[in-house]
Formats: sequence, C-alpha cells, structure tokens
Amino acid sequence: MRITQSIMSRNLIQNLNLNRETMTKLQGNAATGKNVNSSSDDPVKFSRAARYRKTISQYDQYMRNINNGLGWVDNNAIVMNEFHGLVVDARSIAIQGTDASQSEETRLVLSDRIDGMIEQSVAILNSTYLGKSVFSGTDTHNLTPFEYDGTTVTYSGNEGKMNRRISEGMDVEINVTGGEIAGSGVFDALVDLREALSANDAPLVAELLDDLEQAADNVMGLEAQNGLSRHHMEMTQTRLETGKTNIMSFLSDAEDADLAETIMQYNGAEMAYEAALQITTKALKLNIMDFVR
Repeated sequence: MRITQSIMSRNLIQNLNLNRETMTKLQGNAATGKNVNSSSDDPVKFSRAARYRKTISQYDQYMRNINNGLGWVDNNAIVMNEFHGLVVDARSIAIQGTDASQSEETRLVLSDRIDGMIEQSVAILNSTYLGKSVFSGTDTHNLTPFEYDGTTVTYSGNEGKMNRRISEGMDVEINVTGGEIAGSGVFDALVDLREALSANDAPLVAELLDDLEQAADNVMGLEAQNGLSRHHMEMTQTRLETGKTNIMSFLSDAEDADLAETIMQYNGAEMAYEAALQITTKALKLNIMDFVR
C-alpha cells in the first residue's frame, strides 16, 4: 500500500487531536480532582463509585432520622423529668399530711397544693415539640391530649407509636404515649391524695404513700424506656459515622485523582502535543498560525 501525502497528513492530524484530547482529559481531572468523571473513563470504577455514593446518601438519611429522633427523645426526657419531680414532691406533701400534729386547715392547704400540681402536670404533659403534641401518640395535632376538669384527668390522644428508621431494617420508637403515662397510676394517686387531704383523713393519706411511690417508679420506667431509645440511636449514629468515613475513603480510592501525578502527566502530554504540533507543521509545510486557522 502506497502511503500518500493525504494519508500521512490525516494520521498526523489524528495523532495531534489525540494529544489534545489527552490534555483536555487531564486538565478536567485536575480541575475536578477526579480520575473517573464518566462511565467511559472506567466503567468498573464508575459503577463502584455510584454504589458508594448511594450508600453514603442512605447513611445521610439515616443520620437525619437519628438527629430528628434524638430531638424528640431529649425533649421527652426534659418533660418527663419535670413531671417525675412533681410526683416526688407530691409524695413529700403526702408525708407531711400523715403527721398527726397537722391541723385540718393545714391539710386543706396541702390539698390545694396537690390540686395545683395536678393542673401543672397536665400543662407539662400538653407540651409541644416542633409544633406537635409530645404525648398524644400519633395524633400530634391534638395539642391538649390531657384535660383536668377539677375532678379527674382524662386523656384523648391515641396509643400510636412514632418510629424512625435509623439503619437498614432497624426502627426505633421515639415517643411515650399519654396512655402509658396515664397507665402509670399517677393521676389516680394524685386525685386520691387531694381528696384524702381535703377530708382530713391522715390514715388514708398514709395508705396512699405506696401508690405514689409505685406511680413514681412507673414514670421512672417510662423515662428508662425513653433513655433506651436514645442509647440505640447514639450507638447507631456512631456506627453510621464510622461506616460513612470508610465508604468515603473507598469512594476516594475509586475516583479521586492524584493531583501531583495528574499535573505531571499533563505537563508530559503538553510537551508531546507541542512536539507533535511542530512535526505536523513541518510535515505539512505549514506554519503554526496557518495550522490554527
């Protein structure tokens, strides 16, 4: 086969264009900091990097869920701790009421204090978080799930549990329902104590001490349940953060460019291009400006 001037010219220009494409690619790698910017660069690494990014995105979503859940359980802890404190204070008042030296008038004053504590407890338990009712179950738009009519405390929320997905196949409950709180026996004990003090019935007040202590223990159990949810989320959060760090390292290995090496390769490609440009220009008997035009 005879090599014509046309074939030689075409090959020279093709080689020149390949050199320019190499420079462009290396320039892009240096600018993005990545060796793999598309599937054509390296299909295997590109696919692997896509899987890593998907996993990182899932981890980020789980961590957002955990942060949201931690906000709920921390708020629960603050409210329930305050509520538990009221129950403990009520028992202290009950102990005062058992003192035989206390007068009827004093027990009436103590009865009024217990009544005020009941109202305060209802106000605490009707608190909201992010504009949503904390203890009304999943009926979070019910902003007054607890009501006190001066005689009894009623609960109008539901028993629905709010869950957050914190990892693959793992959900955690982030709420304590008002039904669980009402089921602790706190309000029954407080109302009975108020009535016993109002009736100046010291022996009955003494009998109610055990009920108040049991109710306080039940509330503490709900606090422990809430704390366990927090523990699960904290442990999972730590694991996710470690996993994300590892996966980001794998992603970097799959697609990141070595900047120093890339610059060195670019400089080499640039020198090759300039040499090829000179050879092509001489071979075609053109000057550089004519070639550019």
